Amino acid sequence: MLKKILLSCVLASAFAFAAEVAPAAAPAEGAAETAVENAAPSVENELKEEIAVRDSVMAAQSESCSADKDSLRKALEVEQAKSANWEQSYETIKKDNALCAQALSVSIGVNEKKKEQTQEDKLQASSMAAGAFLGGIGAGMLIFYLIFGTGDSK
Repeated sequence: MLKKILLSCVLASAFAFAAEVAPAAAPAEGAAETAVENAAPSVENELKEEIAVRDSVMAAQSESCSADKDSLRKALEVEQAKSANWEQSYETIKKDNALCAQALSVSIGVNEKKKEQTQEDKLQASSMAAGAFLGGIGAGMLIFYLIFGTGDSK
């Protein structure tokens, strides 16, 4: 298209230049003017057609860009909603983790206290058993002494 326009302009300027250089040739001058006049509307029509094509292409690209922009906007909204959901889930898990950690530490403390209490009970029971055993031995020795030891008849 552009080549045709440039060719038309070159031909028109060549005819115009030829008309100025050769004023004596009246029939050639009239033919050049007729050629220029005929070329001008066709060049004008070609330019209008090119502008119309360009405008339609621009409109199509504008619609395409608008659709892309709307699509990206929707995708952004979806991602923001996902992000908010993930943040909420994270906060919930964080609270649950803190609660579990607290419950675990309490449970560990209770278990340690139970273990210590069990050890103390075992120690106390063993000391009571040992004390009872020693008490029994002492009582047996006292009885033995009373039965067999008081009768020193020498």
